[in-house]
Order: sequence, then structure tokens, then C-alpha cells
Amino acid sequence: MTHRPFLISRNKWIVFGLILLVLSCCVLLPCTQKVRDDEGWSRSQFSLQLIGGALLNYYETNGRLPPAVVYGKDGRALYSWRVLLLPYVEQAHLYRQFKLDEPWDSPHNKTLLEKMPKCYVLALAGNDPPGLTRCQVFTGPGTAFERENLTWDDFPDGRSQTILLAEAGEPVPWTKPVDLDYDPDKPLPPLGGVYGKPVHILCYAVFRKPGFNVCFADGSGRFIPSKTDESTIRGLITRNGGESVDLSKID
Repeated sequence: MTHRPFLISRNKWIVFGLILLVLSCCVLLPCTQKVRDDEGWSRSQFSLQLIGGALLNYYETNGRLPPAVVYGKDGRALYSWRVLLLPYVEQAHLYRQFKLDEPWDSPHNKTLLEKMPKCYVLALAGNDPPGLTRCQVFTGPGTAFERENLTWDDFPDGRSQTILLAEAGEPVPWTKPVDLDYDPDKPLPPLGGVYGKPVHILCYAVFRKPGFNVCFADGSGRFIPSKTDESTIRGLITRNGGESVDLSKID
């Protein structure tokens, strides 16, 4: 009988410990699901960097970046750089199926739209129909794909300061020679990923920050929030504008 108060006290501490353990598990459970919660955003960034790496490999092989648009002998636009890149994303067998002297929407080439490589899908973007991609490059004055035969010498702003690929706000057929048309005197082309970047508190995703993923010409990836100053985004789009952007302040 003399030990009963001690036993009661000890039992209380055991119960308290069990309650604390259960509460801790409930609080920390989202940490185990963090990768799953971030899947859309992180997969999009991974895909862009994968394609960016393929573009760098294309450069190493050919001494230049691919043209944004492949033209026929008659000057007609045929298909996108995304077709040219197929051998560099382990899709050489698909590349060989194309009739490269025909446009993207010829009766034969159009049948290949449904075979779009997974890397061009980015993050299973919402309700985008099959065969459409948001993986696009900028074309226009000062961009990385302004013209054919550009080399790294044409990037005086620095490769780490110039966007090579971006997550577009509107999808396009992946073989179609159309991308983000940039004009310094016009509004920015539509940008924005389907999945925002989660902001966590104690491993809980309390909200998602809107924005878009990019891959720079050095192969690095970054998420750019929609609230980023437009002049900063324009400075990153151009390769020779003379701007200096502090990327550490973009978050």
C-alpha cells in the first residue's frame, strides 16, 4: 500500500507521454508527406532542368544552340526545337519516325503528337490536352533564341543570368514551332506554372506561392514568384541587356 501513490504518479506520466507522442506524430506527419505535396512544383522544375541539360548537350555536340524553328528549303516553318532535341532526351527512336522535310501538322507528323516525351509534360499540368506542353523558350530581341547559331559568346549578361527555358502560362502542341514571343515594348508573354511553390510552417503547406519555374543557360533551375518586379523578369529574359540581377532576392 505504501507504493500505490508512486504507481499512480508513474502511470500518469506514462499516459502523459503517450498523449505527447500521439500529438507529436499528428504534428509531424505532414513532414513525411512533404515530397508528395511538392510533387507538382518540384517535378516541373526537374523536367525543365532535364531539358536544359539536353540543350547544353546539344550545344556541346553542335557548337551552338538549336534554332527555335526549323525551316524548310522554301522558307516555310516546319517544326519546333523540341523535335530537334529528341535524340538528347533519349528519344532517338521517336526522332527517326518524323518526316523532317514535312511540317509538324502534316498527315504523318501529326500522328506523332500523342507520343510527346514525358519530360515535356512538366507537371501533369491540370487539364491540358495530351500532346500539349508548357515547356517553351523565349524568342524575340535579346533572347536566348533570338536567331540561329547563337553561342555562349552571345550571352554577355552571363548564362546564369539568362533564362533558357520557362514554364509558360498557355500550352502549345509540342511539335509546333511556337514559343514565348518576347517584345521589349509589349506586355510580357503569359507565364505561370499550374502548381505554385508551397510555403511551409511546421511542415504544413499553409499556402502556395504563384509563379513559374525556369531553367537558366547554365543549367540551373529557379522558381520565380509572380510578384517579382517586371523589370527583373525582363532582365533575365534578355542575354545582352546589361542588367545585373541579384537572384538571391528572388523568392
